[in-house]
Amino acid sequence: MRNIAKAAAVTASVLLAGVAVATPAQAATKAKHEGRSGCFNYSWGDGVSTTTVYYHNICNHKATINIWWKDGAVDYMKADTVKADGKGSMKHTGDLKSVSG
Repeated sequence: MRNIAKAAAVTASVLLAGVAVATPAQAATKAKHEGRSGCFNYSWGDGVSTTTVYYHNICNHKATINIWWKDGAVDYMKADTVKADGKGSMKHTGDLKSVSG
């Protein structure tokens, strides 16, 4: 109980100083998402200003993954061709919109 009170006091003093920080409770609310599209299993976590998508080609041949992001009013797509059983990641600003592969 003493540690909780101490953490609350530290958080309050930081907020009073005008600095915004992520507390452990806030960090714990970030969700991990998973999906599958064609030859790819993929996952991503909620980011602050960027989103990184991690993917794995589960087919026994080369395949291409297309990832779309939404950044304000702009949609942006990146593609990667991945060997069989290969893994990779892509990072971009904005939120994940869709994945095909």
